Amino acid sequence: MKEKKLNIFLLIALIVGTIIGGGIFNSPTDLIMKANPLASLIAWVIGGFGILMLVLVFYKLSVLKPELTGGIYTYSKAGFGNYMGFNSFWGYWLGSIFGNIAFITLFFKALNSMLGPHALSSLWCFIGGSAILWIYTLIAWLGTQEASILNAVVTILKIIPLFLVIIIGIFTFDFNKLNVPNWTSVLIVNHHFSSLGTQINDAMSTIVWCFVGIEAAVTMSRRAKKPNDVGIATVVSFLIVLILYMLVSIFPMGIATPKELSHSLVPLVTVFKQNRFAYLGSLIIKIGLLISLLGALLSWFIIGPEIAYVTSIDNNLPKKFKKLNKHKVPSYALLVYTLIMQFFLLLLLLPQLQSAYTVAYTLAASMTLVSYLLSAMYGAKVAYHQKKDYWFKLFASLAVIYTIYMLIAAGIEYVFASTILFGLGIPLYLASPGKLTNKEKFVASGIVAIGSIAMIFIVQGYIHL
Repeated sequence: MKEKKLNIFLLIALIVGTIIGGGIFNSPTDLIMKANPLASLIAWVIGGFGILMLVLVFYKLSVLKPELTGGIYTYSKAGFGNYMGFNSFWGYWLGSIFGNIAFITLFFKALNSMLGPHALSSLWCFIGGSAILWIYTLIAWLGTQEASILNAVVTILKIIPLFLVIIIGIFTFDFNKLNVPNWTSVLIVNHHFSSLGTQINDAMSTIVWCFVGIEAAVTMSRRAKKPNDVGIATVVSFLIVLILYMLVSIFPMGIATPKELSHSLVPLVTVFKQNRFAYLGSLIIKIGLLISLLGALLSWFIIGPEIAYVTSIDNNLPKKFKKLNKHKVPSYALLVYTLIMQFFLLLLLLPQLQSAYTVAYTLAASMTLVSYLLSAMYGAKVAYHQKKDYWFKLFASLAVIYTIYMLIAAGIEYVFASTILFGLGIPLYLASPGKLTNKEKFVASGIVAIGSIAMIFIVQGYIHL
């Protein structure tokens, strides 16, 4: 069967759908708890500029290196060898798996908040979550283009409530509410001292996660109808998401009070508080949240197996991951992807393991940022071999600086502890046809040593995750 390729619209929908999950619906509350409105606005400008630098690196690499069709995995491999390429894949893959479980967990929490006294039990949530996993596996199994078309429809549906918030916000937004008293030194929600720099750094710890998924098009570039569409789709998607996130997170701060936002379970609903359609608006937002979570999950079902397949082609995963079904979908990778998620979903039924899962999720998310850093460093490496492309050198250098800052803002202790999970990937790499070079053996040994120290520090209580 001839493989169907993705056009630029489907690539844009894939990126936007991947990035916009449940976080955007809670972003006003997440930010107001850490920074005053104007400090949050400054953080958005800084964060948006930093991510733009990374996006431009992806764009230039898609133009200069179109043969690298596996996105952040192939960038890391081309720049720093097979084993570092594998680590980039491993961190990214684990991050997506744990993120998907988080989407399912948030979906049923949101659903239960709507059902009230008729809320589902943990067992029924598990059954429902398992059903979603396997239905999505079937959808992905039937073809990447088919799944991408459905994803585009879902992406449009989940953006509609956000547009509604923006439209209402345009008419009810009061800029004076952003200018709270002593905003550069006192956090308005609790009246504690907080310098402007502290507020911006704390807000950045939320913002750095808002753009995870921006690399979706370069990861799927093998499936793109036109190679040039990959870079264009990445830039366009970034602009769409940045505008949506900034307006949706800032508008409620100019409508509701900080106290209202800090106590709201669904902060976007506060936009409708002075509107006669308050109940209907609230219902649309809550349904939009459910659709958004399901849509983001579908996007990752397209991306996750694809990056595993591309990694296996380079012999950096066991040969079975190369298997394709008649629809040209990496079937073995898809089944393994789903079975791992099913396992972790089962673990969440046990209350005593839920805190351990939360720690693992946080560490895996930090691993994703390491993948971004490796890609930015490869971009800089390529840029400095381009004699006259001074702009590329500039934004590649800034992308490296920003991704390092992302790691620090997310919590350097998490990056340190994430070596535990990187170490767990070594047996999988050793099971692949690829072999460790002497230099790579030294790196792997270092990861095991640091991971062991991190584990001791966690057990002894020196690191609190």
